[in-house]
Amino acid sequence: MLVRIGIAASMQGVSASTMRRWEREERLLPYKRTRGGHRRYKLSQMIGEEEQEEENDPQLNPIVLGYARVSGAKQKKELITQQEHLLSFAKQQGWKVEKIFTDIASGMNDQRKGLHALLQAVATKQPFAVICTYRDRIARFGTKVINQFCQTFDTKVISVYQREEQAVEKKLVEDMIALLTSFAGRLHRQRRGKAPPNQ
Repeated sequence: MLVRIGIAASMQGVSASTMRRWEREERLLPYKRTRGGHRRYKLSQMIGEEEQEEENDPQLNPIVLGYARVSGAKQKKELITQQEHLLSFAKQQGWKVEKIFTDIASGMNDQRKGLHALLQAVATKQPFAVICTYRDRIARFGTKVINQFCQTFDTKVISVYQREEQAVEKKLVEDMIALLTSFAGRLHRQRRGKAPPNQ
């Protein structure tokens, strides 16, 4: 089974530009190129296993878990869209999605029920991978800790899409905005909870 460079990069935990650099350095070469010049990598090459030739081999039809998240209730349509993208992607790869966990909450909220259930499922089921549309759907910060947790159970974290690489300054600004938005929302909820009842 062959995968495109974005998926291969996600499975390696690096960017597509790093994969291209590795090719120039002959550190990791693509299996082939399409007529349009697009790189294709063997799935077995990415997971460090010998290629299985039997089509019905369970290694070629692994079980995966999905995760989708939006920040607010007004984005429920986007939540459905994310799930559709995950199911479509898994089907293209020949993977079986056992369950997609969802949350409607900030990516900075560490009390998300869906995320907690996902991590518990990783520990008990030890799936081949956890798939999401973008890495920041899982969390705005702390994704390395989540990745390390999943790796403990030989589970990969794979994002269907990769955002374009941003300048460091722009990313810092976006992170600061996310922090301020989260704290402002928390402060607002606390004040609303302490407000006296209407008379």
